[in-house]
Amino acid sequence: MTSSYKLPRPSPHASHIRIRYSKMFRPSKSQDWEPYREIIAALYEIMKLKDVMLEMQLSHGFKATEKQYKTQLKKWNLDTKYIKASEYLAMVKIKREREAANPSKQTQFVLRGRLVENKDITRFEKRASKKGTLQLDEDEDDEPVEDLRYETPPPEFQYPSVLYQATQYPAPGQYQEYQAYDGTHYTY
Repeated sequence: MTSSYKLPRPSPHASHIRIRYSKMFRPSKSQDWEPYREIIAALYEIMKLKDVMLEMQLSHGFKATEKQYKTQLKKWNLDTKYIKASEYLAMVKIKREREAANPSKQTQFVLRGRLVENKDITRFEKRASKKGTLQLDEDEDDEPVEDLRYETPPPEFQYPSVLYQATQYPAPGQYQEYQAYDGTHYTY
């Protein structure tokens, strides 16, 4: 989500100065969050939640608990910044099914428009199996993960060997260079 809220540019002379509000506003209803929605969304795109909370408190006098923020971010569908364990589990399950059918087949995942690195999936798989939380029941019908695509990645481009052989250049010193031409023949 892109927002029209522009983050203020700090002055190079006063980058450490912040406005401190004496009265903190604590939201108690869902409507209390709406005036701050664009600001929170813009900050959350570039910051961690703890930093967003601090920025909202110091710059806008808006103080809420971490749980309140998480609830509100979920309502606004902004809780998609990080990959959830259930999403990783779905990817591991799909990857294993495809590898069982064809061991040489690679699988590439795209979640919410972002490419998920294979190393991240492997890291999750190792950590979850160590903890004993990696349970991939084949019988269980899992809910499909929204906005998850997978495909076989295209092969990496390689030059054909025939083309390579046809365009090989001679090694240095392979040809003799002419030193002089006297009109009838070359001298070496």
